[in-house]
Amino acid sequence: MSKETTTVKILGASYKIACPPEESEEVKKAAIFLDNKLNEVKESSGLDEKRAAIITALNISNEYLKNLSDVSKDESVNQGLDNLTLEVKKQLKSLSFKAQ
Repeated sequence: MSKETTTVKILGASYKIACPPEESEEVKKAAIFLDNKLNEVKESSGLDEKRAAIITALNISNEYLKNLSDVSKDESVNQGLDNLTLEVKKQLKSLSFKAQ
């Protein structure tokens, strides 16, 4: 797997990030997202960059974990619906045999 260097700018500083060529655009998008979030926290709180980075990382981590939890709930609901669908199909099948 080859790597290339992608340059991103976060809080005015440039960073060279090594990543596979096919991930370059995603890395750039992630850097823009992070830069925007960092600037939001800095501007709304007046915190220095280090504290703003910690709060931003905590906020992003919290959002990520909530989304994981939501996906897990969705999978559980989908499994329940699949089980219910199978049960309904069984009942319909048994009813159609009784009707004959």
